[in-house]
Amino acid sequence: MASDDDYMNFLNKANQDPQEGYPKAATTETSGDAGGAGEKVFKATEQGVEVPEPLVKVTRDAFYMSDADEPFVPVALGWDEGGKGLPDEVEFAQLINHWEPKSAEIEILDPIDWDSQGQYKDIIDAVRAAGEGNDVRVYRVARGGVKAEYWVVTTEGKGKGAKLVGVKALAVES
Repeated sequence: MASDDDYMNFLNKANQDPQEGYPKAATTETSGDAGGAGEKVFKATEQGVEVPEPLVKVTRDAFYMSDADEPFVPVALGWDEGGKGLPDEVEFAQLINHWEPKSAEIEILDPIDWDSQGQYKDIIDAVRAAGEGNDVRVYRVARGGVKAEYWVVTTEGKGKGAKLVGVKALAVES
């Protein structure tokens, strides 16, 4: 028969965070946070680019529902939009430091097509608020196999001082 100490050790281990010991920020080239040790991670934030408050609030407890319910994380990147607004697929791949920007599997979606059930209205509204009403776009970035990342983004500001802001989440789609 197990002792109380053995049982407590079992409970403590069972309740331990499975991501413990892995970096949480997606600002590096590799991270265990993306699903496996050494797996490449796209750049979502950069030093000196502030995350707008609506995005900080909405990502506190928002998850993308798929085969693996993953949290939404804020996106804030410098983006010289040159008067054209949101980036095309190759520009977006370069912005997030995709390792093969010209051959990246990126699909641009309308938010209403991405969220046809209205499940992520709060997310889209927060992104729209962060961009002060600018157009919102969803970029689906294939990660290989059944994984993809959804980036719900808009622009904040104009010209060289502009930012690409929003949220992203990993989806496992089997």
